[in-house]
Amino acid sequence: EVPLEVIENAARRGEWAIARELRRVSPTATPNIRIVSLADRMLGRERVTACFFGEGAMAEGAFHEAMNLAALWKLPVMFCCENNGYAMGTSLERSQSQTDLCARAANYAMPSRAVDGMDVVAVLQAARDAVATVRAAVAPMFLEFRTYRFRAHSMFDPELYRDKSEVSLWRQRGPLHTFTDRLKAQGDFSETDFVALEAEVAAEIRDAIDFADRSPLEPVESLLRDVHTVVTSR
Repeated sequence: EVPLEVIENAARRGEWAIARELRRVSPTATPNIRIVSLADRMLGRERVTACFFGEGAMAEGAFHEAMNLAALWKLPVMFCCENNGYAMGTSLERSQSQTDLCARAANYAMPSRAVDGMDVVAVLQAARDAVATVRAAVAPMFLEFRTYRFRAHSMFDPELYRDKSEVSLWRQRGPLHTFTDRLKAQGDFSETDFVALEAEVAAEIRDAIDFADRSPLEPVESLLRDVHTVVTSR
């Protein structure tokens, strides 16, 4: 692991190439976000960095360090929390005393907004508004997308921590279905269009699988390609 101080010092000296290489081997996403956005601000680039993470990451010390410094240094970062209610197999209520995630952002005097993460249109509008806010203030903002994970966390997850009825209830609010219903109600999308689109996607997936099955295995020599980068000091 490369200490974050090394990355920060490289960024402050203007050694952007070195900083970019170093953050490839740093293990946590949220601390690295502040380095990217710091470089943008110091170079005068009108960019907004979006950092996506689950609510479980908010229990990590590194997350709070990133939030604090982003607010302190007024970095153009959009912190996007995909709150699906469970950090692997632990519910938010069982792991956090404060379940209002936007209240966490208030600790850093950071504007925040909670959004229905199952509503495609609401998410799009909230993201647009947040980007505009970050650009105008040149300061961070926190977005909470309240959503749900239908499937197990992994193939080894027996899902003993939730009832099947809970999953079924959330599935009724699945964004693909609700958005499709909205488009149909608006007259923008017919059932015929939907069936044709599903067939097109299924064919594309089959073609991709066939291509993968026909392709040769990657040579052993390429296993470490784009995994490790050796950075030499200048």
